[in-house]
Amino acid sequence: MRDVEYSYGVIEFESHEEILGKVLGKDSDRLKRELEEEMNTVFTSFSLATGTLNYKGEVLDLAYMRLEREDGSSFEIEIYEKSARSFSNTSPEDHYEFAARLIKALNPDVSIRGPRLIGLA
Repeated sequence: MRDVEYSYGVIEFESHEEILGKVLGKDSDRLKRELEEEMNTVFTSFSLATGTLNYKGEVLDLAYMRLEREDGSSFEIEIYEKSARSFSNTSPEDHYEFAARLIKALNPDVSIRGPRLIGLA
């Protein structure tokens, strides 16, 4: 039996890095196919929702994705213009690796260097 793990991450984007715009305006089937191809994986479940978050009176555009793989691991991410929050049922190390691959798949021009995501078990 596998131990239950859970990790949480916060990702800050550099001012020139466009991630949210790469998701907004795409339908879920197209985005799922693109990510599966770029990440060389198959998602058994893929959810995509877009909308806004009202945070302390400031309205922020957001995209929400939930991706599940055949091994049962799942990853959720809320993407905003300047940052993202992510949740996973994996170890912090696996969470970091998946988040980095996902961000790179969404925008290949992003340079993933150093710990930009903090994972907590």
